[in-house]
Amino acid sequence: MWIKYLGAAFILAAAVMWGNLQAAKLRDRTRELEEFRLALRLLAAEIGYTATPLPRALLEVSRRVANPGVQFFLETVWQQLQEPQTADASAAWLAAVQNVQRQLQLTAQDWAVVARAAAGLGGLGREDQLKQLAAAETQLAAQAAQAAAVYASNEKMWRYLGALSGLAVVILLL
Repeated sequence: MWIKYLGAAFILAAAVMWGNLQAAKLRDRTRELEEFRLALRLLAAEIGYTATPLPRALLEVSRRVANPGVQFFLETVWQQLQEPQTADASAAWLAAVQNVQRQLQLTAQDWAVVARAAAGLGGLGREDQLKQLAAAETQLAAQAAQAAAVYASNEKMWRYLGALSGLAVVILLL
């Protein structure tokens, strides 16, 4: 009899954890988008105001952002720039998008906006690069606002869905 109750508790705990995991993914997406926005603003400041060379600017920005996934992305871009077969900074940025994509909670639309930031990076003049980074940051702001709205409206749903589905399975098995 105790084994049955223990199994029911494990099922319920697993379902609650699943619901919490889904809610955490929504929260992480919002945080990652905000960190990418910050990274683009910092990169624009490094390029525009201090005239830091792009590889060093990427490393400096990666040290200043808090999210480990965004740090890893920026470090990957830097590493791609160190490779002799990398054509330019845009190619390094796009290669990093491909390499890091599965490690973050961003959607395909989010990654498309991040990839658009690569257009002309390191190849255009300073002002054009700043305009491109500002445009990408504006698009990321819209994506972040949408992600925050989705998180606010669906967080409780995922948590309740996990708990209630676990409870339903336990009722069916008992």
